[in-house]
Amino acid sequence: MVKITVNEDVKRFLIYYTIYRICGQLCSLIGIPGLYPNLISGLCLILLCSPFLAKDQKKGFIVRRELILFTISFFFLTQYISVYLTDIFHNSKFIMNQEAEKSPILVNAAAAGIVGPAAEELLFRRFLYEGLKPIGKVKSSLISSVIFGLCHRQVIQGIYASLWGNVFCFVYEKHQSLKAPFLVHMISNMLSFSPILWISLNHVCFTVCITFISAWIVCLAIKKKGECL
Repeated sequence: MVKITVNEDVKRFLIYYTIYRICGQLCSLIGIPGLYPNLISGLCLILLCSPFLAKDQKKGFIVRRELILFTISFFFLTQYISVYLTDIFHNSKFIMNQEAEKSPILVNAAAAGIVGPAAEELLFRRFLYEGLKPIGKVKSSLISSVIFGLCHRQVIQGIYASLWGNVFCFVYEKHQSLKAPFLVHMISNMLSFSPILWISLNHVCFTVCITFISAWIVCLAIKKKGECL
């Protein structure tokens, strides 16, 4: 008989993710609208996991221009992939965007731009990715990112989240701090709720220029410094 052992971090992921979802569902069941449930469940998770955040705070992290530019260029790329998939699957909006219309802009910014990314990076990078690393970094990144996508409950949003999940894992592994994927996650989510998204989807030349200029600067920096992001 084969004995199956589960890594402690994977156990933490299962426990905390269950609490996170139950908290959000309870908020929705009692009629709390918009992204308020996301905000409340995220804050609860952050409070529960504060010891892990405190430990991560001790790790150094320097914000690099290349990382921000990469995030911007990858954001536009994934947006066009999402638009293409929307035409295939005939889905008009992401679930989060639909819910965001029911709550104030400040709540949306806090839930999607700060609390949400912090909670998800704790769950999927600190616990799940770290817990799966014994099977290999690449496999851990792929598996945790697919699970990250599945947890977004929609085909297009799931594919979109899976692509970003691999980026978050790479950045987390590169910098060994949750601050790095949190920054990338925060920027990408904030861009999703900004006017620049509408501009990018309606003015192709503008988006292509920004994407290529950002990618070009990143490539030049990598070539010059010999290191990635």
